Amino acid sequence: MKQLDKEIGDKVKITKMDVDANQKTPMAFGIMSIPTLIIKKDGQVVDKLVGLHSKDQLKTVLAHILIRLRGEKLNGTTISNE
Repeated sequence: MKQLDKEIGDKVKITKMDVDANQKTPMAFGIMSIPTLIIKKDGQVVDKLVGLHSKDQLKTVLAHILIRLRGEKLNGTTISNE
């Protein structure tokens, strides 16, 4: 996640949470599996990605979401329909 934040941190804010130390927050978002990536815009959840994914997979997913929400692209990320 640190590497991903370095690459696209100017477009999205990436944060991490210790779910053992913050047990109420995962429950509030209906998180049943770890890892879970929650994508929010203006404080509202707009998408959720569950399971372990590579950095490239995460970049592609986030690129799709940015295009859908703001019409923006991540530098160096190719959008494909694989």
